[in-house]
Amino acid sequence: MTQTNRLRKPDGSLTADLTETLKHMLEYFTPEDKEDDDTDNHRLARIQSQEPVDTADDKDFTLEEIRNAIEIMGNKKVPGEDGRTGEIYKSSFEIFPNCVTAMYNECLRREVFPVRWKRAKLIPVTKPGKENSKDVSNIK
Repeated sequence: MTQTNRLRKPDGSLTADLTETLKHMLEYFTPEDKEDDDTDNHRLARIQSQEPVDTADDKDFTLEEIRNAIEIMGNKKVPGEDGRTGEIYKSSFEIFPNCVTAMYNECLRREVFPVRWKRAKLIPVTKPGKENSKDVSNIK
């Protein structure tokens, strides 16, 4: 596996060290949220996000909704903090569908989802054949 230490910045220069490389990657993969750049859809989403959480459409998740969400998880994706892969979630749901659905609905009712479910690790992987590239867009 090739380690990416230096990347080309928009001005054409290369990042100086690993810290600057990581900052550059963060800026590329998680751009700043600027209201000036909003489309009509973005403006609407901002307005809707200010509405109270207890709205008429806060209905329990159905077993089918949970099944659909779990089925689209990749089986071999890197697991999160809990160490569970998509394959493990799928197996758990197949064995305990009502328990899994009840767990998500209780989170919804309490308006609390575990913090560890909201964290992610970014693991940059260079695209095949682009190992020697200095362009941040060649990282997936």
